[in-house]
Amino acid sequence: MSEIIPAILATDIPDLESKLAEIPSKVKFVHIDVLEEDYWTDIGIGFEAHLMVKKPAEIIDRWITRGAKRIIVHKLGDLASRPVEIGLGVEFHTPLEEVYPFLPQVDFVHLMSIDALGTQGDDFEPGIFGRIRQVREKFPKMKIGVDGGVSKENYRRLIEAGADRLIVGSHFKDLWNLLKKK
Repeated sequence: MSEIIPAILATDIPDLESKLAEIPSKVKFVHIDVLEEDYWTDIGIGFEAHLMVKKPAEIIDRWITRGAKRIIVHKLGDLASRPVEIGLGVEFHTPLEEVYPFLPQVDFVHLMSIDALGTQGDDFEPGIFGRIRQVREKFPKMKIGVDGGVSKENYRRLIEAGADRLIVGSHFKDLWNLLKKK
């Protein structure tokens, strides 16, 4: 079964705490979108940090120290030697052929299925299904995460296309409620 991971995009510590309080207790892992601003508190749950910053090498060690189990970057550099799972974030319009040479250096690929980084509620790009299948065909054992616009309407098709991890932001409650009924 694919992982369903709630995404948190918070503006400050009280906002982060408020959003964490809304996550069901059965959830054991969250996805935190990290922008250029840096604030932090111990969240008391496993997490991955999506470093949407210009120079991830400058802050990655801070996030490892803070307890991140997975780190997602959009630029690799020398990051693959860190003691956590490293994922390569791929923006929707980046040709996959450009990232294929780097995938053997990472633990997973994180495909964006929206146009803009660092936002929630954006339009889902249906072309993501083909992109997932392309990566799965070329790298059959690669873990594939999908981030952006994931909802109860499209989650099954994403899994069928080959996604292992679904990062769900603004539609998390609806999808969670649907899945707990099953």
